[in-house]
Amino acid sequence: MKINLWVVAILSLMMSSCKAQEEKNLSAGKFQQTLLAVPGAILLDVRTPEEFSGGYLEGAKNMDYHARGFDKELLSLDKSKSYFVYCLSGGRSSAAAGLMRDNGFKNVYELDGGILAWKKAGYPLVTGSEPVVDKISMADYQSFLQKDSVVLIDFYAPWCVPCMEMEPMLASLKNEYKGRVAVYRLNIDENKKLTDTLGVMEIPLFKLYRNGQEVWKHIGKVDKATLISKF
Repeated sequence: MKINLWVVAILSLMMSSCKAQEEKNLSAGKFQQTLLAVPGAILLDVRTPEEFSGGYLEGAKNMDYHARGFDKELLSLDKSKSYFVYCLSGGRSSAAAGLMRDNGFKNVYELDGGILAWKKAGYPLVTGSEPVVDKISMADYQSFLQKDSVVLIDFYAPWCVPCMEMEPMLASLKNEYKGRVAVYRLNIDENKKLTDTLGVMEIPLFKLYRNGQEVWKHIGKVDKATLISKF
């Protein structure tokens, strides 16, 4: 059987590219070690200013991924430098890092799992002097679960595109199932301690409770029919 050398070469190139990408998508521990080991490294936090004010990695510069002119500002940076990029869970930082690599930046590292993974690993954050108070306490959360026999909690953030795309559907669902299923949307930016305690690592996240007990969980976009089937 003849082997097409061009195919082999292309596959080898693809495998090498994937391996190189994996080596720059770092766990919290490796991210910290590499950051400290690279002279002149620049740490970029691509979350919103509101998220940034709630706690960030020491030395980070905030550049809001969703801000107007973000791409232009990002690509104006010095391409000869090494960049370490992170966000909340990894989505925005992955997109930003990809844009940088596509435009000639050679040394771009990502924090796998974002700041959620960083905190889970026990690494510190720089926070303001004012204590952050959640809008919903754990007692409030438990109260929600006890008020109705079936409760759907949607963990979201206003900067999360999939979360906002599902907002009309969830509003419709809440209205249609009023009195039978309680639907709550919980903003993780406004309830950082609560979501940390509950172990929320990715959004959108849905949790369905029946008689106070969690019976179903889903991460990512979901359609209306699937949600209804779980009730």
